Amino acid sequence: MRQIFVVYETDAWHSLSHRECAGVFTSKWAAVNAIVKNHRIELEEFFDEDEIEHTSKRVLEAEVRRRLRKELEFAYQTQGYETNYDIEVWLVNDWSLL
Repeated sequence: MRQIFVVYETDAWHSLSHRECAGVFTSKWAAVNAIVKNHRIELEEFFDEDEIEHTSKRVLEAEVRRRLRKELEFAYQTQGYETNYDIEVWLVNDWSLL
């Protein structure tokens, strides 16, 4: 059996009706990296206005990547944002890859 990692973009409630497949990956690492690189979560969802105003965008974006990576590594999903991500692990029979 092999594993594939399916990434879904969804709403704040992780509603199945709002889930869209964002990609299929051969490793958890690749799935997490794709989310961290391509997420649609705004800085305002991580930081207050004062932090955004007084901190460089580069520093803030690096912190967002760190937080997302940590969240995804342990929970396989993000929570609490307007747009969220789920990673599902599928076991794939070798026969289905033929």
